[in-house]
Amino acid sequence: VSFAASTAATDAPLVPKALSPLVWDESITYIKGIAEGDTVDVSEYLVEFASEPEKEKKPCINRDNLKKRIAYEDDDILVLNKRKGELVHPDSKSGSFTTLDRIVKDYLASECEKAISFSPGPLHRLDRNTSGLIAFGKTASGAREFSTAIQKHETGKCYIALLDGTLKEKETWHDKLIRNEESNISRGMPLSSVHGDEAITIATPFLTSEGLTLAQIEIKTGRTHQIRCQASYHGHPLAGDTKYKGSTNRNGYYLHSCCIIAGKRTITAEPDGNFISDVATLMGCSENKVRTAIENIISTFVHNFRYL
Repeated sequence: VSFAASTAATDAPLVPKALSPLVWDESITYIKGIAEGDTVDVSEYLVEFASEPEKEKKPCINRDNLKKRIAYEDDDILVLNKRKGELVHPDSKSGSFTTLDRIVKDYLASECEKAISFSPGPLHRLDRNTSGLIAFGKTASGAREFSTAIQKHETGKCYIALLDGTLKEKETWHDKLIRNEESNISRGMPLSSVHGDEAITIATPFLTSEGLTLAQIEIKTGRTHQIRCQASYHGHPLAGDTKYKGSTNRNGYYLHSCCIIAGKRTITAEPDGNFISDVATLMGCSENKVRTAIENIISTFVHNFRYL
């Protein structure tokens, strides 16, 4: 690695501090002893700098509590049962919130492969107010394998959703979605539209009551806000999802990632007790009835994906 020195207002070449540990003067912002036109070889310093371990950080996680939320872990991936309200990625509105991305990085810091080009991270998206399974890559090969499986549609992903209205039978929603990054909203369009990205979602009712439907949602594509947008576009928005014209309730919408099938891995996680009790209250039925429906949603999805 080399670069040609050039001059600035200081009449001395400006070079990143990290690449010049031997000649850096803390009192100035440039490297001494280099003239315009010189070629500087920084490969030795670059490798040394990139190989240096990060400074030890103060722990920001309770490892024992986090372990209880791990739904699956092997040498290549870790799958966490995310709580509603937790951020996966930092964003402009996250402020001081600690994201799951950071928490998992800290948790895996001592055991992940040391590679300049790889850092543990989430392998797919999950909205802040969606709970359930989120996968993180622990190795470059594991991340690559998972991503390839998604691209080849060899990965199954199933959600549990509480929908407005009575969904009478299984429906396949096949549309185009247009994303507005400024408003953070996706909009459904007919499949014939020349604009937008193709999105496929399969919705199957398992329990209906009080004008609501507890449904199994299988996604065949992975568009931002796909389930929320398509559910609304087809007249069954998520109950509580006012952003997509859903009914109003004090706890927002109910959407839980309950199953991921990737290769030989079958990973499942039921929603927590609050999800079940809230849904039972809204639907006017017993928690046991909701729990049974959830168990059937998961078992049916696994059976159909594996054997049909």
